[in-house]
Amino acid sequence: MVRDTVRRARELLAAGDQELAHEILTLALDAQRFAAQDVEAIAVAEATGMIVRIEAPSGPRDAVERRIARMAELTDGFDADAVREARAFAELEAIEWVHLYEPDDAIVLVDVMRAAESFAARHIGDDQPLGVRQARGEAMYTAEILRRHLGRDRHQVAVGLETLALTLTAESDERLRHLRIAALYQAAQIRYDSEDDAESAISLMHRVIAEAESLPSARTLLHAASLCLVDDEIGRGVPAPTAITHGLRALNLPVEPGFETATEQARHLDRLLERLPGTERDLAAVEHSAALVDRYATCASEDAREAILWWVLRRVREDADGATAADREVLAHADHAFATDTSPATAAARVRVASRLAEVTSRLGDPESAVRLYEQLDARFPGHEHDERLVVPLALAMVDRALRLADIGRRDDALDALAKVPHRYATAAGVPGVPAAIAQAMYWRGRLLREAGELVASRRVINDTVDRAAPDTDADVRLWAANSLFSVWQSPGLDSTEIDSALNRFADLFAEDPDVRIRRLDARRRLTQSTRAAERGEREMAATLLQGLVAAHADSDDPDVRDTVELATENQRILAISSPTDAVPASAGEARYRDLRERLYEADRAVDDGKPAEAERILAAIAADTGADPDENIVMLGLAALDVLGGLLLDAGRWEELVAVARSAALRRPGLDTRARRVHARGHLRLGIALGRLGEEHAAIEAYEALERLADGATDGDIVNAREVAAYNRAVMVDGLGDPVAAIAAYDHVLRIHDLSVDSAERRLRRVKTLRNKALLLTGLGRLPESIHAHRLILDIAGAFPDAEIAERGRKSAFDLAACYTQLREYRAASDLYTWMRSAHHLGFARDELASITRSAKTAARAARRARQ
Repeated sequence: MVRDTVRRARELLAAGDQELAHEILTLALDAQRFAAQDVEAIAVAEATGMIVRIEAPSGPRDAVERRIARMAELTDGFDADAVREARAFAELEAIEWVHLYEPDDAIVLVDVMRAAESFAARHIGDDQPLGVRQARGEAMYTAEILRRHLGRDRHQVAVGLETLALTLTAESDERLRHLRIAALYQAAQIRYDSEDDAESAISLMHRVIAEAESLPSARTLLHAASLCLVDDEIGRGVPAPTAITHGLRALNLPVEPGFETATEQARHLDRLLERLPGTERDLAAVEHSAALVDRYATCASEDAREAILWWVLRRVREDADGATAADREVLAHADHAFATDTSPATAAARVRVASRLAEVTSRLGDPESAVRLYEQLDARFPGHEHDERLVVPLALAMVDRALRLADIGRRDDALDALAKVPHRYATAAGVPGVPAAIAQAMYWRGRLLREAGELVASRRVINDTVDRAAPDTDADVRLWAANSLFSVWQSPGLDSTEIDSALNRFADLFAEDPDVRIRRLDARRRLTQSTRAAERGEREMAATLLQGLVAAHADSDDPDVRDTVELATENQRILAISSPTDAVPASAGEARYRDLRERLYEADRAVDDGKPAEAERILAAIAADTGADPDENIVMLGLAALDVLGGLLLDAGRWEELVAVARSAALRRPGLDTRARRVHARGHLRLGIALGRLGEEHAAIEAYEALERLADGATDGDIVNAREVAAYNRAVMVDGLGDPVAAIAAYDHVLRIHDLSVDSAERRLRRVKTLRNKALLLTGLGRLPESIHAHRLILDIAGAFPDAEIAERGRKSAFDLAACYTQLREYRAASDLYTWMRSAHHLGFARDELASITRSAKTAARAARRARQ
């Protein structure tokens, strides 16, 4: 009876029904009499072990002990090896549960530790059956780990683990070998972490690696030990690319391919790459990731192949704008390596690798190649419209392909592709994600038609999009209806009536929508309607809309919504104090505000009339009159005067006068709003510029760093832009002080903060200038691989954005890149680069430069041939 119950309980536990399994096991054991034969005794022990595994984590200790005592009673007299092993493993369940649940109750941990010690003491002896020796070894290991957790003397714990390993030296059983290796590793780790004879600890790590190499189950221990050796060598000053060879060796050991093995190896490689400096990580990632991909691309295990593909996808940032050229190389290698794989099991991962490759290729400035990659997807995955695993990524790929077609000037082809999406994927509309892809395609088609001037067709598509997507229960679908209306009121070329209609329809459909992305648009909708009302002179309507905005969104924790609420609050304040000029002022404060505002207008007119001196006089007087005023609105007018005056002095190059004005503008006024912070930011920036022009470099750097602190975390466009300019200026100034390492770090900071902003022509040029300066410094330090990476980024940007200033720097970087290849004796790469330069018409090489390129190409080709010989 109990044997059948054990079999049934296993099935229930496998299905996750622990409660019923516990119930039938309890009933069976309560009804069980003394075992009559070995097989029955084994079944009693197995049933007891299963109950103990369920009860031990939450039940009282004495109840578990009674279970074990009853097992001993029911199986008394049966001493066959198999029975003794079954009893030992059942009792071990009362100990080993601690590893799964990791309780933090010290009393519980002490009880389990003592139970483990008692178990080990009762089962001592080399004559014990293998299973009993296995259980005893596990108990001894657990006892030592618990001693460590309970804060016992680390040295004694390490000795205890080493003693356990010593007792297992002669064991050939894989489970006991694994236990020995685990004990050695833990002992080594304890010694290393406590700086207790680090040399012995490293020696133990080498022994762990040597013994784990032939035991597949210990591969994670081998990886962990190799990482310890890597970290130790890096700590001793060994270059990281050299130190990681310890870990790379582990990736070349023979393994039985499977999902877990592939995942563990990929995770190990990630940890190794983390130990490399950022400048060297990309190159190493391409080389070693490609090797790992090749290892699994043609292996028999579908699970292993799928695991590696998903790993490739995970290592590329989800946001394609953050992907690097190295990411693209890894994706391209994986896509090519798996080109002949036709397994349905890997199809979903292969589709995503291929589409991500196209997406990243586009983001890195090559939309034409991205289009070609997207176009290949249909042939590679025929019939995907009817495959739920593939239809969503490929529908989205079709939309992105259309947008890339628009990027390269093929607008008609883009519109045609977008028009096909709803029909092509109509049969898959029940698959989650497909309706959102269809809505996205409709949104972009309506927008592109409007941008092409086809307003009638655009209105029809937008109305269809809103009618179809707005009622959907899926926010991902509704978002595209909301975006469609948002894009209408963001189009200044449209008729005012059409814009108002879009705003009103958005209010009707989405004013109460709970999705945060749509709520951002709703906040901006309300702000836009208020601004338009104010411009029409409808001040009460504008104030009502602002009040509604604040009431609806004041509690939001979304940064974008909070920014909009802050702007609305500022506009409320402005509306409250700016009555019409023909109305009687409501107070002396309002009269003073209107007088100062009129003087600001007078200064603006003086500038427009070509009378800068008169404007400066008025602005200086306003700043002097308002500096100590308690009314924050008056103070804001004074800041505005300082801001305009600073701009005039900057344009005139009057640096000494600008220092005083900029310092005053940069002074923080507590309690003021975003407008004041913008003036403060520009004040710091202008102060840095003026001090730099006066030769006070260190003071200028301090001004730029003050702006960095002020702007950290800001999302306002004016403040962010001032921060970016200041960061670049600071980096150039640090560069001029002759510290190349500090300058490189400063240039890296410039690139990091520019990565946080939406791209623009001004930012793009600043990025290129930064990369050029950094590349020159790297070359001067002999760090040529890093310099190569910087030059390649410049050429990528120059290829994507035809701009005269960027092209000028692109030409210089092309020559510098070739020189780097030559210094590194990479003649083939130099030859290929020169060949490319001859056809890089977008860079605009002059006739004499082309002649030089031709000569250099021949020289590089000869050198490449000699190198091969």
